Amino acid sequence: MENGRAITEHDHYSNSLSEDGIAMLLSWNRSPGLSAQAFADGIIDFATQCVAHHPSRAVIDARQLDPDSEGVAWLRGKSEVDGLAAYEPWWAETIVPLYHDAGISSLAVATGDPNAPGEVSTAPEIKFLMGYFDDVEAASTWPTG
Repeated sequence: MENGRAITEHDHYSNSLSEDGIAMLLSWNRSPGLSAQAFADGIIDFATQCVAHHPSRAVIDARQLDPDSEGVAWLRGKSEVDGLAAYEPWWAETIVPLYHDAGISSLAVATGDPNAPGEVSTAPEIKFLMGYFDDVEAASTWPTG
């Protein structure tokens, strides 16, 4: 997502809004050993910025996440980490309502995986499209690109 404006900058990530205001981007920085709490804080901040700015698309650049970090282990299904509930219920109860309040129509994640599945099925209570893509360009232009 080029030509955006920075909204927030943190040690582990930054949030920016596209020039046209259509997309909000969370860019994770390379952070070896990223804790589950720092990961959760970044996701909450991003979802909160989506509520504040009302983009129609949310894009997450996760290509720099440390695959061996506690944060990624939590994301991938560790049941509980440092008092945080398992990721999926936490995400459904804490983050999905914020995305709904923001009115996003899609959430796309750039994973860096050339075999990323693209659009995925979501639970009926999720009111936006979700997809996983190899790069930020594909994630940023989906579902219209």
